Amino acid sequence: MLDEDIAPVLARLDQWFALHLPSEQDAFNPPATDAEIDAFERLIGVDLPSSYRQLYHWHNGEDVDRCGHFYGLPLLPLREAERHWKDWNDVLSDFDGDRYSIESASWPKGAVDPAYINPRWIPLTHDCAGNHIGLDFDPGPNGRIGQVILFGGDEDVKAVLAESLGKFLEWIADLLESGNFRLEVAPGDAVLRDFQLKEPPLDHFHDGARALLGAPVLIG
Repeated sequence: MLDEDIAPVLARLDQWFALHLPSEQDAFNPPATDAEIDAFERLIGVDLPSSYRQLYHWHNGEDVDRCGHFYGLPLLPLREAERHWKDWNDVLSDFDGDRYSIESASWPKGAVDPAYINPRWIPLTHDCAGNHIGLDFDPGPNGRIGQVILFGGDEDVKAVLAESLGKFLEWIADLLESGNFRLEVAPGDAVLRDFQLKEPPLDHFHDGARALLGAPVLIG
């Protein structure tokens, strides 16, 4: 895994959120404690990178019912990351532990384990439809430990978004600072209703991310 200091990119994100998001929307949870992060690490059986600890020392995710900070996707609080991780492990148990009972693929080829689910994929976000951006601690032969991937029930092709958490956050900050975003707030309303990419004009960030990176765009 890359040894990263993500404080500079978190500062960039803080500045952008403060300038562009309605005050009632720009509300993360307080930082997670070391004890909370340690407990999560023990549960999942993965040595989390220092960048993950920095991220959750920044904020322990967000509790939203509309739009999250990452192009409409919320950063999961640790308790929600735990819940989703357990849910996926229950799915794996239903498959008798066979990660490959449902055919999957990887982009780039060989970068991600071609499994339907892998217990060493740790969710960072959720789209309320069973799909995640997450950290991959069991990559394919052409991947990197700690890379950021798309996975979930609709993600038949698991795609790599970035080689590390820090690189992923820098990519998000670059997109936002370049003006590649759409924000929609109803007149007189402080609650954000829509937060998406401007280009490509797709409604789901997963699809837009795929298009930006040249990965297969899933339809249906």
